[in-house]
Amino acid sequence: MDDLGLFDAFTDSAVLLDKAGRILSWNGGATSLFGYAKKEVLGRSINFVYDRNYPFPRLIQEQKKWQEDTIFIRKNGIKGNCVSTLCLLPPNDQYKITALLTHHNVSEFKKNEEASQKAYDDLLQQFQHILTGFWSAHVLLIDSFNHLEQTERKIRESELRFHLLAENATDVISRHTPDGTYLYVSPASHTSIGYNPDDLVGKNIYKIIHHEDIMKLKKAFTRRRENLNNKLISYRIKRREGEFRWFESNIRLIIDEQTRIISEIQLASRDITDRVLDKKARLRGQQLAHVFRLSTMEEMASGIAHEISQPLAAIVNYTRGCVRHLENEGHDRDQIKHVMEKAVVQAERAGEIVQRLKNFFCKGQLVKTPCQINNVIRETVSFTKNELTLSKTKIDFDLDKSIPFIFIDKIQIQQVLLNLIQNAIEAMQESHVKEKRIHIHTKATHAETIEITINDTGPGFSKEIIHKAFTPFFTTKAHGRGMGLAICRSIIEAHGGQFTINSNSSSHSWIRFSLPISI
Repeated sequence: MDDLGLFDAFTDSAVLLDKAGRILSWNGGATSLFGYAKKEVLGRSINFVYDRNYPFPRLIQEQKKWQEDTIFIRKNGIKGNCVSTLCLLPPNDQYKITALLTHHNVSEFKKNEEASQKAYDDLLQQFQHILTGFWSAHVLLIDSFNHLEQTERKIRESELRFHLLAENATDVISRHTPDGTYLYVSPASHTSIGYNPDDLVGKNIYKIIHHEDIMKLKKAFTRRRENLNNKLISYRIKRREGEFRWFESNIRLIIDEQTRIISEIQLASRDITDRVLDKKARLRGQQLAHVFRLSTMEEMASGIAHEISQPLAAIVNYTRGCVRHLENEGHDRDQIKHVMEKAVVQAERAGEIVQRLKNFFCKGQLVKTPCQINNVIRETVSFTKNELTLSKTKIDFDLDKSIPFIFIDKIQIQQVLLNLIQNAIEAMQESHVKEKRIHIHTKATHAETIEITINDTGPGFSKEIIHKAFTPFFTTKAHGRGMGLAICRSIIEAHGGQFTINSNSSSHSWIRFSLPISI
């Protein structure tokens, strides 16, 4: 449970109470402050650590937030001062937790305050009786006040950190140096962006920010005006799996009061992707994509039938061979077993082909798995083997062997590739090109992405067509559906990539899409 992990990480004392004010749990900070181990206090009233009884059951019942300067008694009998704060929690039937009681130890502050007051009184008495010691008394008084001011400033900064953690426990809480390096990040980061806190501490936040949002975040990190503190800012973060998600952060700048230099940056961040993206629009896109996959079934049927006929024919041949061996009285059982095992392999191969076809036309959400893009491309081309043969189209591969595995929805990326290959075949047929060739090129870039470029010997795209190419139902084909390129672009952008068409004004027309490489 992330909230309990954050509870245990508090350096101040934190105690969980039931509605009667009895202790359900307390963290290491409480053990350090009061001297009792957790097992010694469970089930006891929290009042045993104070020098007097406080009406916690009534405060909890009346739903009141309570804060007071209190005196506590350690296990060894030593008394101290602390600021006690009672915060009510949402009902939880599983844990019966109703309230969080925190203690901020100000014993040292009280001692310093009393010492400062005593020093002030002594100096004042010396000033009244010894006029010649005025200058010395004045210096000591100033030093005393400076020490008190520094102590109060440290307490204020500590309270700021505590309240940020306490009030945003379900969000991702993080602390950064002025250049963006993580100093601390709450356990909620694992759920929100896929990273454990240890993966991020010491690394810079800009490494996982979308390149278009980096300058926006840098400006927010360098603003010093007080009225811009706690400003909400939205930006995209790259999850560990490679997907970009929208986040909204409440930014607090900790500024040194004397030097006015930013010493620390604090963020409380939450995922707002579902709010940014229109759910109905995404649903319509998925439905259109599913309709498009179904509409390609007829075009792929002959190619799949040809591919599946090969293992079926092998099964028939192996089975007939076994029958002939069995008709001989002196048949070899081991040989028959060996032949039947070959038949099983071919049957499994046929089953994989059928399952692959079923998965391709299956309607579903974006499901990412680790894939080698070069293998995905070759498999997709095999779907259109029959159509390539009938149209006398050749495919040239220029595939970068150093490309690592990436996380993608294999079926949807195959849909993009299949659509682009079929578009190229149809374009070359309609323009009566003599030599029909499709060139597929892959490469890894320095920007942690891979690029897939497809071009052909067809007429390409004019600038006028490019402006309309992504408009739904726009098509230049006699029997075109006008949805292919729009769906392709939406699939690539859903993966965090980009989809680009280059016009043939420079006598070199191509389509290119990029996909992020997982961190």
